[in-house]
Amino acid sequence: MKRILYIVVLTTVVLAGCSSSFIFGNDEAVPRQQTAFAGYQVPPNFIPQALIITALGDSLSQGVGDEENRGGYVGRLTSEMRDWPGVRGAAIENTAKRGRRSDQLLSMFQKGELTGPVTEADYILMTIGGNDIMRIVKRDLFNLNLDAFSEELLLYENRYENIYSTIRSMNPNAPLIMVGVYNPFSLITDEIQEFDEIMAAYNGAMEETLAEDPQACFVPVMDLFEGNDNLVYHTDFFHPNGKGYELMTERILERMGECGLTFEDRG
Repeated sequence: MKRILYIVVLTTVVLAGCSSSFIFGNDEAVPRQQTAFAGYQVPPNFIPQALIITALGDSLSQGVGDEENRGGYVGRLTSEMRDWPGVRGAAIENTAKRGRRSDQLLSMFQKGELTGPVTEADYILMTIGGNDIMRIVKRDLFNLNLDAFSEELLLYENRYENIYSTIRSMNPNAPLIMVGVYNPFSLITDEIQEFDEIMAAYNGAMEETLAEDPQACFVPVMDLFEGNDNLVYHTDFFHPNGKGYELMTERILERMGECGLTFEDRG
């Protein structure tokens, strides 16, 4: 693990805080009613609905690195939703923030800071976990070992389960889209298999937590960011750029279909 030291130093400066939010459409939200997806036949008596999309978590949901200023994957996905049959407009409630860890997100839930955005949401999007891993990297910068990541994983898994159960206690029915973590160190070298194993373990914990929920969908994105042959990284060598977020959006839409989230009218 010592050979990754020079890589790790490069990444320790990319987690400074900032914030963003985006609105698509000026329609006011109406009572929750799931709408249609491509291929779904809209009933003649269907009333077009305005949607609220709530984003939770860290910089990936905030859209950091998107030089096109389209709101990252959250903004792009919302733009796609606006074109779905039966959708009148869509507004984003983006609570995500650069540098946020799972313990901080859980604390926000415990303090009631996210009750409104989650309760009102028609769709919930979340990325969390990358900064939990980076905290270990920065803390043990000169003495990295796999045991530290394994110990942290147990704590992370417990926090993730608590976050998930809290979301579902507030909003039992909204489709829940949880995006996994990726290995930014692959941008520099393909020789660090340990980090691939770490990321895979964290992704596995997320996917297992959501496995029994038919309205939840885990979205793996690790393969999209292996190296930079497709030029998917921002100039900070950590976050996606516009193309990276575009690929994430395509993967999310693909996975939503595979998860059976067809967005049928529930009115």
